[in-house]
Amino acid sequence: MTVADPISDAESAPRRARKRKGRLLQRAEYLVYRAASAVARAGSDNQTASLGSFLGRLSQRLLRRRAGLVIRNLRMIFPEKSASQLAAIADACWKHFGRAAVDYLRLPQMTFERIAARCEIVNGAALDAAVAQNKGVILISAHFGNWEYGGLVIMSVAERVRTVARTLDNEFLERDLGRLRAQTGAAVIDRRRAARQLLQALNEKGVVILLPDQAVLPREGILSSFLGLAAWTTPAPAKLALRLGSPIVFAFCIPHGEGYRLEFEGPILIDQLPAEERSVERLTQQINDVICRRILERPELWLWMHDRWKATGEGGRSDEE
Repeated sequence: MTVADPISDAESAPRRARKRKGRLLQRAEYLVYRAASAVARAGSDNQTASLGSFLGRLSQRLLRRRAGLVIRNLRMIFPEKSASQLAAIADACWKHFGRAAVDYLRLPQMTFERIAARCEIVNGAALDAAVAQNKGVILISAHFGNWEYGGLVIMSVAERVRTVARTLDNEFLERDLGRLRAQTGAAVIDRRRAARQLLQALNEKGVVILLPDQAVLPREGILSSFLGLAAWTTPAPAKLALRLGSPIVFAFCIPHGEGYRLEFEGPILIDQLPAEERSVERLTQQINDVICRRILERPELWLWMHDRWKATGEGGRSDEE
């Protein structure tokens, strides 16, 4: 399968203008956000965890179609499990993401030192070894655990960090999040124009954070096995690594006690790979394999609400998509 160059893809793809929300709606959203944040930060870690679990369960009941997609995805990946076992995983998943959402609300009101103090670093030597290669670092994570929290902690232990994100369509929320990111010295790359800036960041020996575990359009991806089923997957991390020789490191932010553990593994050193492994397809599969191993170890921590296998005939889309 021929894979197009990411730079030419980014430059030639049409850019659709995003419809901006009215300022009145933005202000209303912001007031709700600040009120929810005030409630979240007023309690202890245990209290906010309980609040998050409640909100997760409530979301599960209200978002019935999305909840149905979670069960369908779980049944497809774990056909050997009983209905009660699948329901238990689904319940734990909703509770986890409720807690992660509440923690996200607390972030702009927390000091950066407090954020880092709540997260234990595990195997930070893997990141150090990759940085020592002096070729830039591709840091792979996933929509697993609390990736937003983990991303901020990564910025506390690494220099010249770049992360890809979509600019929020609420300028007040974007401003608050921007203040927090500014404390770290990290820069956010707009994902609509990411390719050239990622290449530049790696050439400048920076660390770029990518989350390649969600579905992409067939024209943008390659078919690769994900949890045992074919899924359209972005080849961008593999292409960047092979083009520049940048090592790949993995990082996963796992709930631990009242805080988190940021667990690093790797690195994958491109110049030490056997010749038969130095292809976009093989390296993309290796990346998927690491992510999938983590998901199978703690399935309740992955975002099963996403239709990872759409456009392949494997998955089932939720009725609301």
